[in-house]
Amino acid sequence: MAFAGAYRWTTVPLCAGVALMLVTTRPSIGRGPGWLLDWSLLACLLAVACQLIPLPAATRERLSPEAFTVERVASFAAAPAIRPARPLSVDAESTAWAFALAATYIGLFWCARAIFSRGGVRSTVRGVSWLGLALTTLVAVQRATSPKLLYWVWQPLSKGATPYGPFVNRNGLATWLAMSVPLIIGYAMARHQSQQRSDGGAIPGASIDSTQLWLGGAAVLMTGCLLASMSRAGILGAAIGLTALIGFSWRRISTGTVAWMIAGLIAMAVMASMYADLGKLTARLHETTELGTWGRPAIWRDTWRMASDFRLTGVGAGAFERGMLVYQEGSRLFFFNHAHDEYLQIVAEGGLLVAVPAALALLAAVALMARYLRTDRTAMFWVRAGAIAGIVAVAVQSIWDTGLRTPANGVLFAVIAAAALHDPHVSRSQGERSRRVSRD
Repeated sequence: MAFAGAYRWTTVPLCAGVALMLVTTRPSIGRGPGWLLDWSLLACLLAVACQLIPLPAATRERLSPEAFTVERVASFAAAPAIRPARPLSVDAESTAWAFALAATYIGLFWCARAIFSRGGVRSTVRGVSWLGLALTTLVAVQRATSPKLLYWVWQPLSKGATPYGPFVNRNGLATWLAMSVPLIIGYAMARHQSQQRSDGGAIPGASIDSTQLWLGGAAVLMTGCLLASMSRAGILGAAIGLTALIGFSWRRISTGTVAWMIAGLIAMAVMASMYADLGKLTARLHETTELGTWGRPAIWRDTWRMASDFRLTGVGAGAFERGMLVYQEGSRLFFFNHAHDEYLQIVAEGGLLVAVPAALALLAAVALMARYLRTDRTAMFWVRAGAIAGIVAVAVQSIWDTGLRTPANGVLFAVIAAAALHDPHVSRSQGERSRRVSRD
């Protein structure tokens, strides 16, 4: 998270570390309850890899008729007499980086899922809490003293960037916080339920220890930082994620406990609002309909035209910015480097080639999350519910932003997805098999 992926070289240690984890952890892939999800994720990786395979000009022309035109216009080059073999992607270098990062996220998800099946979920959430507190402190100091530089030293690659700690913009920071806050609250609820069972307590609000107070304080400060970021999509996503957390727990706890939970979330929001400039936040909300040619509707229109021309294979994963050099209409004072809609950008960059297995993976993940929420009767239910609420938050935010493309957010998303989808029965069955082997 040190640079949140602001520079490509910072992701190299991440990719190498996950590759090492895959070798040492050797997670089970394509088996068990998550087999459909795993194979769908592998199909997504294979689809992106196909975008990098050089194809004869005639084959490429049939699959992606506009690719050659986009490359020629974007590079200001004349049409060659003989078209060489080229990959489907209009920016092969960016697609290669996108493939490496996607493989890293998916590999991390598989490793974390395997590790969590044996334990370590709670310690991981505590680590996220400490990271959140450190991030909140860093953002507050950096924004007050050096709002244009990363760590007071480095200039962001984009001249118009306004860094928030290690993140190059407010939306990237908001994505991280929107995923983390519900997870931390879920862990606090898990501790509370575990203590009530051990103490025989039934009074809501009883048995609160110092760790729960610390978790509550971390959630308040992180929510305050989220409000201070003034990311409209991030705030909306977090609000819907926390509402989803209440909805998940509705049938698991008494009406009185639900009331306490709602009151606690309201109190958290009120305390967090003390750290935000509500006047500026209100002004930001008014900007939603006043951005003219640089507003999201304009970006979505141009993106949809590009997606329509590349409906089968897309312009290439990570190649959105190069393709938009051709498709952006209106003023070029600013260039659109993201679609500000994760789902639309997947369609534009991957076409049906990537969008179909991605949709299948999404459906498989939703079915698995619903199954685990329904069947988990332990205190771990609350951590799962918090993780899934974080996923809901980022899914909502992704309608207006593409925060998951920041490596720090992609890593956290992989971890919380593993927390939501790990299967403790896997480790128990493996343990039973090993015991039977030792007896034989």
